[in-house]
Parts: sequence; C-alpha cells; structure tokens
Amino acid sequence: MRARIVAALSGVLGVLLTAGALVAGPAAHAPNRASVKAIDSANTIEDPAWFQAAYDAGFRLYVMHATSWGTCEPWHRTQLQLKMALDAGLMIAVYTRDPRCWEGGIVAAGPYRSQLQFFAIDVEPGGAQVTREMIDGVKRMGVRPVIYSGSGMWPEEMQYSIAFTDVPLWDAASGPIDYDTWEADFESPKPDRFGGWNTPLTMRIGVQQAFEHELNGIYVDLNSFDATFLR
Repeated sequence: MRARIVAALSGVLGVLLTAGALVAGPAAHAPNRASVKAIDSANTIEDPAWFQAAYDAGFRLYVMHATSWGTCEPWHRTQLQLKMALDAGLMIAVYTRDPRCWEGGIVAAGPYRSQLQFFAIDVEPGGAQVTREMIDGVKRMGVRPVIYSGSGMWPEEMQYSIAFTDVPLWDAASGPIDYDTWEADFESPKPDRFGGWNTPLTMRIGVQQAFEHELNGIYVDLNSFDATFLR
C-alpha cells in the first residue's frame, strides 16, 4: 500500500515538474549516510532529567570537557555527568581545550573510558599543535582519537599540514541555524577541504553547526555526526 502511494506521488511530481508547474530551486542536500544530533559542552549539568530531555529531543551523543578548565587535572564532575548521559541513553565522548591534556581528559572518564566514542584533540589558533605522539597516546589508552578543527583554524595553527588524514575530523563550521527546523546532517554546511580532509575518501565524521544554543537552560554547541562512525 505504502509503495503504491509513493509511486503515485512520484508520478504526479514528475508531471508537475515536466509541465513547469513548480519553480525549481537548488536541490535539497541529503547526506550520503545517516546522521545523529550531538551536544558538546563544558558546562555543569546537575539534573539527570536534563539528559533525558535531550534524548527525547533527538540527541544521541554528548561530548564534554573532561578536565578542570585551564588545567590538565580531571574535573570532579566528569564521571557524574557521563553517567547521567549514559543512563539517559546517550553515547558519550570527551575533549580538553588544551590538546596536551589528552591523558588527563581520558583518565577523568574513569570507569566509563571503555564507553567513550572518542577523545577529541582540539586544534585551534592560540592552542597547541597536534602531534603524532598525542594520537598514539590516545590509542594506547584504548580510545579512538578525533581531531577537532576548522578550515579557518587549521592552516593558522598547523601550517596547512596534511599529515593527519588518517585521523577522523570533527569539523568546526558553525553558523546561524533555525533550531525548530534543524535536522542532523554531518555534510551540512558543505564541507571545505583542508588538512587533506573533506574529500570523497576522507569525509569528516562530525560537524559543529552552532555555538552556544540554550537547551533547557544550559548553553551547548549543536553538532551532527555520522551515525556509522559511532558504535
């Protein structure tokens, strides 16, 4: 029944397009693979209900800053917040603003380390450069490394290096979005090529699409991730 309806609607649409009854605009972009909504935040979240509300709103991944801000020391709330996220059904990952704090960030996850989707090495202007030692160190701790950066940040910090294309990219490409109509799509906005990424063979696995969106009283960044990358 459903197939016949879809076929009929497709036929009607084809007639309309042929007759010029519809004015064609730019083709709507559809991601090649399924996408999921994700949150990243360095903020304190105390109420387990917040995580449940985020899950009910369609989010499936929570990425948090795992060390005390400005230090490499594990943040005392990291495990509490990771547990609340997991209890709500969310997948989890961590990052540190200073990529040199990768070890402290992973240690901060404690018993939830094995459930981390990845550790994000944050490469931004004014920060530290990513090194192969960081990548290998994250792997030795049993966590997948991901590089977070953007086309406007990577060249300044890493001098156009293409030495890390073997590491998945979490792309910073934020801009204004309409949250009420926002749908997950890790290929939107259109990816810019940099650092050897965002080619057909090295497509990013996540994109940060909006900064500082207030979600139920907590400011978070909004992201889309490739569902096939998560596990």
